[in-house]
Amino acid sequence: MRWTVLGIALVIAGCTEMPVSTPPSAPGFAPEGAKQAYFEDYPDSLFFAAAAVCNGPGQSVVQPSANEVRCESLPDPESAAAIILQFNGTVEALPKFVISFSGQSTSEGYLVTADNYIRVPQRSGGAQQVRFPNLSVQEEMSALLSAAGGRPL
Repeated sequence: MRWTVLGIALVIAGCTEMPVSTPPSAPGFAPEGAKQAYFEDYPDSLFFAAAAVCNGPGQSVVQPSANEVRCESLPDPESAAAIILQFNGTVEALPKFVISFSGQSTSEGYLVTADNYIRVPQRSGGAQQVRFPNLSVQEEMSALLSAAGGRPL
């Protein structure tokens, strides 16, 4: 996961134990471990770069709208088994490491939230987002948003 964040930062530079349910991002609110930044305009280079570097084995790009892009990675089999057991997951749908960038237009500019978590599909249905806040990953996310031209909150 760390190399993906660094990879996104490099592409942009060249271009110009706590489970939580996460509500949608709002100005000034970010899930624990996520970072937010304001951009003057829609940060198309950030969304393009996030999708471009998500090309490793077991990775897939999910872009449900023009305002959101996620890189989803399958963990190795041993890690997947441990995550499934620890967080009451299911083997029918495997857990995935997720790095996401979502944005929304506001009166102060375009707000982007950079987030990372493990999505664990549950036996009872739905999915749980598991976060392990990490200061170095948070600092990398802030640096990435700044390198893309954002003003971190």
